Amino acid sequence: MGEFSKRIGEVGEDIVADFLALIGWNNPVRNFDIPSIDPDKHEKDSHGIDAYFHYKSPMISQTLENILISVKYSKDNYPKTPVEKFKSYYRDLGMAIESFKKSEIRSKNINNRSGIETTFDRGVIFWLNNVDDDDYDLLEKLSKLEAPKDFNHDGIFLIDNKKIEFFFNSIEFVKRKFSGIEIEFTYFSTGLNHDNEIPKNGRIMPVQYLGSNVLPIRVQTEVNKNTFILISREKFDEEELIKLIGLAKNITANLQSNTIIAFPDYNRLQHEQLVENAKQLVEESSFTNSLSVECFNSNFRN
Repeated sequence: MGEFSKRIGEVGEDIVADFLALIGWNNPVRNFDIPSIDPDKHEKDSHGIDAYFHYKSPMISQTLENILISVKYSKDNYPKTPVEKFKSYYRDLGMAIESFKKSEIRSKNINNRSGIETTFDRGVIFWLNNVDDDDYDLLEKLSKLEAPKDFNHDGIFLIDNKKIEFFFNSIEFVKRKFSGIEIEFTYFSTGLNHDNEIPKNGRIMPVQYLGSNVLPIRVQTEVNKNTFILISREKFDEEELIKLIGLAKNITANLQSNTIIAFPDYNRLQHEQLVENAKQLVEESSFTNSLSVECFNSNFRN
């Protein structure tokens, strides 16, 4: 039984490693321990870290993002009442981040970076399993939960089966459509990243996007020609489409050659008239003429 449990854990870590590579979090430090700064409070002498990645933030100027990753993978369904188990996962990672803030590896990485004024220490819990259950939404069940506030960290994100599937399917959709072309994530303007040295697009997906239901991607198809793709996790809805058209227009400032807005369930036969109506609400035909709406899930009807 112990060997089987070990194999289950290895499968989970492999899935997460593939995902991290997909979002540009390459070569994370994996499977290491850091000493606890408060063994009495933490009830342990050290914390095991499944993965650690750090990058200079494109969302906040002169800021280093440290990301500690915890992988929880099971062969079984999510529990019907997941709150207590999630709180235990959250506390474990919260304690690890608290100790990480005083760790040698953190100090070294800050000292080896230039132009850093602020550092955030965040966490990501990948709570995944090997069960296909379209009716179970873990994030929805935990949406009203007030997370424990006992530990010093800068935020913890939760990724479940449905959320990681959204990111996998979205990025694979773009890779299929633009085969052989490098994709980049487009960075939203936050009011904290107006520094001219910060790129507008890049290979690293910011950790903040893990909490979003919209993923912005850009591909450069030719010299001075690029396509902006805005992918929504929400089902197709005309009002949602109108919001996303406005968002796409603001992000790109009409600098892109083409724009694609993608939904998980867009059906041309059912939705095309709604798309044309939404386009008419945008007065700039130069933008809407190069705008298309698609389904990012592979389907023979697409």
